[in-house]
Amino acid sequence: MDQHKEEHGLNRCIEAIGLPKSTYYYRKNRSDEPSEEEQELMNHVREIIGEHPGYGYRRILPELEERAGQTVNHKRLRRLLSEHELGLARQVSGHSPSPVQEILSDAAGDLNLVAGLDPGPLEAFSTDFTELSYSGGNRKAYLMAVVDLKSKYVPGWAVGPSANRKLAMRCWEQVRERMASLGEELDEKIIHHDLDSVYTSYRWLEAILLGDDMRVSYSENGAKGNPWIESLWGRTKASGRSLGSQKPRPCQHCEPSLMSGSGTTTGSDDILRSGRFRPENISDRLSIISNQNVKSLLRLSRN
Repeated sequence: MDQHKEEHGLNRCIEAIGLPKSTYYYRKNRSDEPSEEEQELMNHVREIIGEHPGYGYRRILPELEERAGQTVNHKRLRRLLSEHELGLARQVSGHSPSPVQEILSDAAGDLNLVAGLDPGPLEAFSTDFTELSYSGGNRKAYLMAVVDLKSKYVPGWAVGPSANRKLAMRCWEQVRERMASLGEELDEKIIHHDLDSVYTSYRWLEAILLGDDMRVSYSENGAKGNPWIESLWGRTKASGRSLGSQKPRPCQHCEPSLMSGSGTTTGSDDILRSGRFRPENISDRLSIISNQNVKSLLRLSRN
């Protein structure tokens, strides 16, 4: 650019290559060396993309803000992705599997700990995300709930704008608090879900396997292998449709865009806290090589 602007003029040069003048001056005046803050930010971005190669900037943004502990303007994130050539032109299928994914792949066929199991109350749980439409179908949110396989009791749930680890951990905190209030320990209990990237992430597995000393179980055939949570979604959404003409009740304890555990905005959530899901009485150890391998991997990653 600098070689030709004296002869042809800057305006004609940037017009020829389709470069905005503001971008030209930004790049010209910017230091070649990124700041320490930007380097740390990009380290987080690369971690997120490594774990979720299909994420665009909209889904990267909440994860990035959570990890970096700061607000990041979406325009800045898009610029950084462009400058570092990390846009969605990257091939989703070309990424290398994470160590956790390799362990789960090696244990394929033995990941489902609840198949054929007849657990007692509060011994095994099922969870997943589901999409909720509102505002006449023009907007959507995501619900995650945890349901007991035996009693159908729901010890925790959360609603948020994205089906990500932040929402999952808010939901799980509700489960921890509820189980503690019931005098129930979480160790050696089972949590069953599909192979969604949230449930194979380091943060989720560290919380479940190391923090709570539970066991993880995976459906290897999607929704068919997780009928308990699918049944809850059917009942919840049917309740929402039947109450669709009723005036919503305002929640006194939560923001509409960030709900969890208790307090709702509409009657369709009554089913999640209904007394008929509470077991009247709170009363074969299983193990799998993948649980032990993942635990070892997570302990190593802490060092």
